[in-house]
Amino acid sequence: MSKKLLKKHSLLAGAFLFLLILGAKIDLDFGGVVSFTLQTLVLGLAYYLLPRSFRVGLIGVYLLLGIVGVPVFNGGAGWAYFSSWPLGFFVGFVVAAFIPVAVPKGFSSALGFFSLLHAVVLVLGALWVGIYSSSSTKGIETFVELLPGALIKSFAGAGLVWLFYKIK
Repeated sequence: MSKKLLKKHSLLAGAFLFLLILGAKIDLDFGGVVSFTLQTLVLGLAYYLLPRSFRVGLIGVYLLLGIVGVPVFNGGAGWAYFSSWPLGFFVGFVVAAFIPVAVPKGFSSALGFFSLLHAVVLVLGALWVGIYSSSSTKGIETFVELLPGALIKSFAGAGLVWLFYKIK
């Protein structure tokens, strides 16, 4: 990778780290147990635009900051919070870093990418919520509660990607 490309990806990853932290703090309360944040929308955009190694670095830095106590997550910080009920979502963030981006890049391929990203995060997150709470009902309720937001963010992410490539 050229120095110019390395610098570009590094700056982009840094900007996405800032936006990821900000997206986690934008908490829209619709009365459910789990918050509706812009975290996965930002993460999807970062993963769509960054090479895999930068994706892994981005999510690694984000998670390490939260684990050591920097308040980057939506609901808490530190190892105790990280390893509690949101652990499945965090694992989903890491797994999603390996989802390939389809070519050609357009609305439908981006929608597929964002939908898969949200499916991975939601399934792993809800599964862990069910295990953590010893209640499969709680896991299913969490999945159902988060599904509409995931759909909205998938379409929003695909629209932003389409717009990005349209004006690029």
